[in-house]
Amino acid sequence: MILDVSTSTPLQNYKILSNTITPRPIAWISSVFPNGLVNLAPFSFFAPLCVNPPIFSVCMMQKSDGSQKDSFKNILQTRKASISMCELSHLQALQDSSAELAYNVSEANAFDIPLEVLETSYPPVPQGIKVAFLCDLYDVLELGEAKSVLLEARFFYIADSIYAKDLNFLPHFVGRVGRIYKSLGAQIMLPNKDETKPKKD
Repeated sequence: MILDVSTSTPLQNYKILSNTITPRPIAWISSVFPNGLVNLAPFSFFAPLCVNPPIFSVCMMQKSDGSQKDSFKNILQTRKASISMCELSHLQALQDSSAELAYNVSEANAFDIPLEVLETSYPPVPQGIKVAFLCDLYDVLELGEAKSVLLEARFFYIADSIYAKDLNFLPHFVGRVGRIYKSLGAQIMLPNKDETKPKKD
């Protein structure tokens, strides 16, 4: 089957890319609303682009009503974002935070997701996170209908429980939570609410 991109829809393109370029981690991004509350949202189109400086790319498609994502608006305004790497204990909270809420409404408040401040100049992250990247806005690429936000990490957070001085640490949750990741327990974890039922081999 050959599919011509010039005639496929954005949704078809998304499904093909989302289901074939796997596995990949989810960027659980926290940003701050103008009212001071914290927006928390998962993004599965996420990847590191550069090591020096450390820069990530996050593709932010529009909301279902065609408006811009809350995260995008906040990052443009504050030029700050925190990226957390999710583990199994946060999976339900991750799924809950994918809900589309009104602007200035915090997912952390709506779904009782406790937060903690790692560095006062950056948005707080979900409590218990073991790896996070505290970032400044580097650039925004307008590619078609989506916005690719480039975020430059200014601080790395690694929990003491997994940190190693030689940096040869391996978080136990690597390969277990992401967009179509298979865990050692023979389950597939999917972040989207319509795809949250674990599937057995």
